[in-house]
Amino acid sequence: MSDKPVFGGIVTALLTPFDNDEKIDAHALAALVDFQVFQGVHGLYVGGSTGEALAQSVPERDRCLEIVADANAGRLPLIAHVGAISTADALHLSERAAVHGYAAISAIPPFYYPFSSSEIIAHYEAIARDSALPLIVYNFPARTRGLSTEELVELLSKPGIVGVKHTSPDLFAMERVMRLKPDAIVFNGYDEMCLGGLAMGASGAIGTTYNFMGDLFVELFTLANAGKLEEARILQRLANDIIDQIIRFGVIPSAKAILESLGVRMGAARRPFRVLSGDEKEILSKAVDALLNWRDRSR
Repeated sequence: MSDKPVFGGIVTALLTPFDNDEKIDAHALAALVDFQVFQGVHGLYVGGSTGEALAQSVPERDRCLEIVADANAGRLPLIAHVGAISTADALHLSERAAVHGYAAISAIPPFYYPFSSSEIIAHYEAIARDSALPLIVYNFPARTRGLSTEELVELLSKPGIVGVKHTSPDLFAMERVMRLKPDAIVFNGYDEMCLGGLAMGASGAIGTTYNFMGDLFVELFTLANAGKLEEARILQRLANDIIDQIIRFGVIPSAKAILESLGVRMGAARRPFRVLSGDEKEILSKAVDALLNWRDRSR
């Protein structure tokens, strides 16, 4: 088992570009990694919800992990999301992540079936026990059975489980976990409350919109750590104005459309995600004008 990695800061939940046949676009994915490095983010979270991993086969997920690792070439710390309904699939992906040189793995709880608390904890124990990499639990109550504070504290007491990605508006629960497990690595999940999570003591944040405004959130992170909360609030409000429009049209298709408008090839989201209309893409393109103006002023 590896030592606990030093993780924190702004970590992009990486999107997955697809070509017109809905196959992984390796060249576009490598270019997206370069764009994250250019923005100055602190790490990449690969193969999560944002990456449409659960709409991919296990071999496709492995291929994404490989492409990103090769393109990254050691520039940023990498976290591989290996979550799956099947413990065997999660273990296979964790093995592949280690081969590809990832620093850590993460996993959403097994979903769809009404798994008991003991089954979910056993699932995580098996991944942590058999993986060469430290494990970050992905708590996402809106999409899976949410993990209670007691369950998270129990999991964080297990060997090899070092942190939590907390994608929930319940910042009280996040704070309680940190209070009871002060050595845990805790990432805020929802982009629209990044500052709130940081103010409550999160180590960092993992988010979708960091794909195209990671530099803004890096500055927000820096301001928050310096205690400059009013300046940080200005950036959170700017980001939230854009996030309002993204939520309106669908997070993943919208984030891809915005990157396309910025000259980063992404293609459409994999079906059954819908294709955005020209008018919707125009609204999103205009929504990022404030981001571009901020970027120009910050240079």
